[in-house]
Amino acid sequence: MDICNGIDRLCLATLPTPLHPLQNLRRHLGPDSPAILIKRDDLTGIGLGGNKARKLEFLMADARRVMADTIITCGAAQSNHALQTAAAAGKLDFDVVCVLDGPAPSGPAQGNLLLHEILGTKIVWCEMNDDEARREQARRRVMRETADILRKDGRSPYIVPTGGSTAVGSLGYVAAVDEIVNQITRQDVGDISAVYFASGSGGTHAGIAVGTRVSGWLTRIVGVDVDYIAPDASGIRPFHRAIVRLANETSELVGSGTVAPAEIELCSDFAGPAYGVPTPEATAAAALLAASEGIFVDPVYTSKAFAALLGHIKEQRYRCDETVIFWHTGGAPGLFAPH
Repeated sequence: MDICNGIDRLCLATLPTPLHPLQNLRRHLGPDSPAILIKRDDLTGIGLGGNKARKLEFLMADARRVMADTIITCGAAQSNHALQTAAAAGKLDFDVVCVLDGPAPSGPAQGNLLLHEILGTKIVWCEMNDDEARREQARRRVMRETADILRKDGRSPYIVPTGGSTAVGSLGYVAAVDEIVNQITRQDVGDISAVYFASGSGGTHAGIAVGTRVSGWLTRIVGVDVDYIAPDASGIRPFHRAIVRLANETSELVGSGTVAPAEIELCSDFAGPAYGVPTPEATAAAALLAASEGIFVDPVYTSKAFAALLGHIKEQRYRCDETVIFWHTGGAPGLFAPH
């Protein structure tokens, strides 16, 4: 079943990405460990791979539909999303402007900034005003200002927010559920007890949540928070509320009904003290995966998600006759950036 049949989409990613077992890792963890599969969205191809390629297939198609000529997006200085957006824009003949958290760093470019340098990306550095409490407010302001300047010059900009996490972008992971369900069936791996992945801006999480509902795939999906924000006065975490809202906006596009808050599971125990700050558990998890399987995860997102999976296995939340999946969402350039 093609969940997103009839919705505009451009070909950017190398799909399907592999789904394969982590046999060496399982042997290392011991006989009580469940079987562990990895879904390799670090191998989507464009911009060194990662989950954003799936979102950009739908976002870029939408930009083309409205006859935009320039893509404006934003993120942290080392944003994987901004880098992949710049790479995709070039491939599809859009101009691109990336609004990144500033001030501009001094010294040689590293990580994603080095790749932006190679791509020739136009970067607008963005600093917070005194009346702005969050970086996201500053990013949105500067993107609006940039779009206004472009329109005065006769251009047609298309704004893509942080992480490409809109309902249109989330369709990339609605479709990805179709892909992984087909792989599970063909490989005859049986029932899947849980799927773990990094949840950074919410689009991947929302898309998988909607995709599982539409496909009828009855498995537990665990988004691992990488930037913990405490509950507000209502006792609800703002990020959890944002994912629920985004999942429902995405659901409207494919007609899958209302997503309840209880359907969104967000694990925050491995987020660490702040966004972008590595944790000892994540560092150890990354080293173990690299040594046992030759697969690398980044310090900001995927290592924390993998640490959560390993932590729950060590707590014996899964039996040896169960199977779990780690959905690797990419982020390789982050290994070469300062943290």
